[in-house]
Amino acid sequence: MSAVGSPSVLRRLLALPLAKQSPIAALIAFAAVLSTTVDAIAVTSGPAFVASLVVTGVATLIAAASRPLQAYPAVGYAVPMIDFVGIGLLRFSTGGSSSIFTSMIALPLIWLASERSASLVWSALAGVSVSLMLPLLLQPTGHVPTTELLRLLFVLCCYGAVATVVHMLARSASRQVRVAQRGEERVTREIDRAAAVQRSLLPQTRSVAPGFAIAGTCLPAASVGGDFFDWYRTDTGVAITLGDVMGKGVGAGLIAAAVRATIRSARGDGDPGDALRRAAAGLAVDASERTDGIAFTTVFHARLEDGTLRWADAGHGLTVVVRADGSAERLATSDLPLGLGIDDNWETSSTPIDAGDLLVCFSDGVLDLFGGGLDTVDRIAELARDNSNPEDVVARIVAIATEVPHDDDVTVLALRREPLAVSGDSDSAPVPRGVRL
Repeated sequence: MSAVGSPSVLRRLLALPLAKQSPIAALIAFAAVLSTTVDAIAVTSGPAFVASLVVTGVATLIAAASRPLQAYPAVGYAVPMIDFVGIGLLRFSTGGSSSIFTSMIALPLIWLASERSASLVWSALAGVSVSLMLPLLLQPTGHVPTTELLRLLFVLCCYGAVATVVHMLARSASRQVRVAQRGEERVTREIDRAAAVQRSLLPQTRSVAPGFAIAGTCLPAASVGGDFFDWYRTDTGVAITLGDVMGKGVGAGLIAAAVRATIRSARGDGDPGDALRRAAAGLAVDASERTDGIAFTTVFHARLEDGTLRWADAGHGLTVVVRADGSAERLATSDLPLGLGIDDNWETSSTPIDAGDLLVCFSDGVLDLFGGGLDTVDRIAELARDNSNPEDVVARIVAIATEVPHDDDVTVLALRREPLAVSGDSDSAPVPRGVRL
């Protein structure tokens, strides 16, 4: 939702004095047109008629002066009081007590009565008195004082009841808005904390073992996403994982965290398929308690040991290995995602990873960046040929994601086996906390 169209911005715009004054000014202008074009509505006092338009114009100019009103909000309450005078003058100049425009005093009355301060209800009734008594004050000989006073008393009783009800409803609505705003702020804080926790679960080191270069990024479509990636050192090599939970938001983020934690708990097990079965068992327990449908997760999980990549794919199919010679191999199986409860068997496959080979695994949000087709795998392979450094591959996809509209999480993991072994332990090089690594 755009900023202009958001409910909070719309409420603020409608609360401005000019927004409240505009209907009054429009009706005064319409009354002026009727008075000068309809014979049945006679203008009995030209000066008072012109004065009513001038007074209303002054009130509108004051309402339009937003900066002074921001510095002195009480000045805004003077606008409806000026309107009462303008309406009184219009009433006097178009028939006095028989004027068809008398009912317009309801507009500034509602304006003042809807404010928080109860004292403004009395100000509104004072304004009504001014509008009704102006004809008697300006032309005492043309009216019966007793009749006008009785008329005023009756009108004040009626409009006093209206003002009281409007004030009570406005206060009740204001309380409900404040409660809703506090609730919204509380939810926003919770989502921000969830997003921070989710970011903290991403790998916090640039590499996991000598001889490998690795990079990854996760760009959630919302504050909390359903994508995740992970890498860590094992006793015999390196493990990498990329998962994509169906859906977005906090619910998907919780499932993503659970799958990641379960797969990590199997780091001592060298079989990637067994790690997926363990994660699926955890999801199956959760799925039996769900009432809002099935939530499945596609996962690619691999172990790289002595030049061999042992991997399992649960319905993901978006992994490609670009060889040092430029050839490419897509890693995919027909195995189903986790959490469907249909099949609990995920096959472990093997493929060689030689020096200079680059593996790129990505979520289906990347498909949207390249038109949505599976030919995206070929385009990612071509991109990897032009950018053999994992950080360059990730940076290129991030750049595309900032240019192409998309509504799904975008996650990429790139791992390259370096042509020459790198000595030393690189785990000591920390990565600044954040989504991008």
